[in-house]
Amino acid sequence: MAQPLRSGAGGGLVRTAARVTRAWRRLCIFSVDAAFLAYLFVMGSFVVTRIASGTGVYIPIPGGFVVLLAIAAAAVWGSLGASVGCRLVEFLSGRPSAPGGKVRTRRVPLEGRGAPLGESVRTRALGRPGPQPTEASVPSRSPWYRTLWGWSIVVAIVVTLAAATAITRVDFSRLAQSFPDAAKILRRLLHPDPSILGEVVLLTLVTVFMGLMATLLAIPVAALLSFLAARNLARGPVGSLLYTVVRAAASIVRSIEPIIWAIVFVIWVRPGPFPGVLALFVCSIADLVKLYSEQLESIDPGPTEAVTAVGGRRLQVLLYSIVPQIINPYLSFTLYRWDINVRMGTVIGMVGGGGIGMLLMQYVRVNEWEEVGMCLLAIIAVVWSIDTLSARLRERLS
Repeated sequence: MAQPLRSGAGGGLVRTAARVTRAWRRLCIFSVDAAFLAYLFVMGSFVVTRIASGTGVYIPIPGGFVVLLAIAAAAVWGSLGASVGCRLVEFLSGRPSAPGGKVRTRRVPLEGRGAPLGESVRTRALGRPGPQPTEASVPSRSPWYRTLWGWSIVVAIVVTLAAATAITRVDFSRLAQSFPDAAKILRRLLHPDPSILGEVVLLTLVTVFMGLMATLLAIPVAALLSFLAARNLARGPVGSLLYTVVRAAASIVRSIEPIIWAIVFVIWVRPGPFPGVLALFVCSIADLVKLYSEQLESIDPGPTEAVTAVGGRRLQVLLYSIVPQIINPYLSFTLYRWDINVRMGTVIGMVGGGGIGMLLMQYVRVNEWEEVGMCLLAIIAVVWSIDTLSARLRERLS
């Protein structure tokens, strides 16, 4: 008696888990549909009020009514068939079925001819293969342009583009109206002042060495952290925890632009090349950790398994199977990062990070466009030279 009870209890747990999964799936679909419809209403009202009165209003009615309208519309939409939320949940979960959706079937001809039911049963009883069916029903879906959710996506794209155009105040006519003033500045930029060449060369070298120092300091830190941020090397609960922490920290640091880090370090250690080096150093670590760890995740496991099979220790596995596969890509990524750091050094210099960027910003503030042209010429020459050199080196290494 105990065995049936256990099996019945297990079946009850499975059914309960299935009901919970279906309920959660329906809740996700309903939430996505409600948010999507609320977005359409808010952006659509902004576009309509902007065209009608010239001043866009996102919510012309109380917010509570917007929520109620979105909920009611999402409920109706879910009862009609497949919706945007349904398709999104299907895509993320990989499950083709969806509540409220109707799946059409079509008949597909198969090889062989059919036979009467009695003959089919008789041949199976004799152990002979029965006749194959002539047709089979397979699920098929209508093209997106014949579905409500497909046209909803099209409407959302159109509304989004219209709202973005209104919000950003895109007006190409201003380019033509302001072209005479811009032409004067361009003419002055094309006549650089050679009297400041010595100062420009000196500060350009400072910018190059800022990028070099930031890259060299970031290499050992990023290389060490990359082994902790590689999924295929994270083993056990401690490894998984370190993987999550390092990956999350790198993502957070990468989400903050280098110019923001430069402002922070300029306030911390005062203007000059040093805060620029620190800003580039922090950003280089985050980017190199991502690049290095992704390269580690794509290594061939064959050499690692071979070294392990002959009794190699972890250090031997690292030296003889992993390092030979990553050394050239690591060098290539490092050169590319140095190229980026030199280009970013000219930007962070504008906020006090040192280098040619500080001098460039000084001349821009006083409208000395001939001097600005000289600074830009030096920046273009250095960036082009480093880009060409790093491209050649990466080609040789690969």
